[in-house]
Amino acid sequence: MDTGLAAFLSGFRSEGELFASSLAGAFWESYVYGQIIRKETSRGGSRPVYYWRTVSGPEVDLVIEQAGGAVVAIECKWKGHPDIADAAGLRALAEAEKGRVTEKYVVCRTQVTYKLPDGTWVMNLSELLNNL
Repeated sequence: MDTGLAAFLSGFRSEGELFASSLAGAFWESYVYGQIIRKETSRGGSRPVYYWRTVSGPEVDLVIEQAGGAVVAIECKWKGHPDIADAAGLRALAEAEKGRVTEKYVVCRTQVTYKLPDGTWVMNLSELLNNL
């Protein structure tokens, strides 16, 4: 998936124009998904990647199945410094799956990797790809 082409076809003519729009988060999520799939494919992997949501609303952007039934949960945020509230969906998934969630990440535009009080890692895309 080419998010640059999608942005152009959506009428964006500059990076700044896209970044300032209300669609920046959706494009970011698509870009992150594409990079994870590219990495998985280049490694010859076939781990399932999907979206998770409850009927009441909590959701997680990307869930990656691991061997043995474990899962890695990833939330994409178009901001520089996510906080504990940004990991609410990750906590909901961990509670619902009772022990299956082995790693939780918020991937964003931060330059500094840090850990939230609930154990969720916050990092940029490059760091995330190194951790997967």
